[in-house]
Amino acid sequence: MKNIYIILFLSICLSANAQLRIGAKGGVSIPNLEGTTEQSKGYISRQGAYGGLLLNFTLTPLLSLQPEINFSPQGGKRNGVQQVPSDALTGVSLPQGISLYANFRNTTILNYVEVPVLLKFTIGHRLKYYVCFGPYMAFLVEAKTITNGSGLMYVDETGTIPIKVNENQLPPVSFNGTINIRENIKAINAGMQGGLGLQHHVGPGSIFLEGRTVMGITNIQTHPKTDGRSQTGSLAIAIGYLIKIEKQGVHHIIFK
Repeated sequence: MKNIYIILFLSICLSANAQLRIGAKGGVSIPNLEGTTEQSKGYISRQGAYGGLLLNFTLTPLLSLQPEINFSPQGGKRNGVQQVPSDALTGVSLPQGISLYANFRNTTILNYVEVPVLLKFTIGHRLKYYVCFGPYMAFLVEAKTITNGSGLMYVDETGTIPIKVNENQLPPVSFNGTINIRENIKAINAGMQGGLGLQHHVGPGSIFLEGRTVMGITNIQTHPKTDGRSQTGSLAIAIGYLIKIEKQGVHHIIFK
């Protein structure tokens, strides 16, 4: 991954005549979280604000290189009967191999700063169509789970056999709380991105609308033997604006 970044950035340096555009974008991310353990399965997408800054180096009329820095929310949510996280059982020590279940809401929030470097192929004149793809590295800035709800705890995953002590059913348990899981998630993630978009000349620059798929290819769990293996991914939809910067001589830079 590091070698790919070095090669791509060297190609920028070697392209002294490349046109430069700068831009910003904002939109929504619809992430997906997949895991191999029972506690990491069954998540559905949550929505989060997505956005970032980008540089675009035009190498040929059809090809450009586009490094970016983006805020990318990942994770997922799960509602209904599910395994109770061990961190939620304060003061309770379970025998090894014993799992408890309850009906509550669980949202896992993983926020990253992503740095993709993309190749972008563009066709068209005033209204342009483009496709972009390339690798990315992501740096974790926040990792937590938020649980809500209260209810009985069960010994089976279908939620039909409540826990009893001396034939007495235990009262409902509150699951309202926030758990920091940063130590369980690796600080760096990596993967590939690809997208399709429309770009139209408006004013001094160009407005664009893009849909992009982000696919993590590395395991994000710090302790895979106990927590299993999980990967992140998302669908990002964003609108943005690009402005071309032209150099005139050595000392003057103008926006166009």
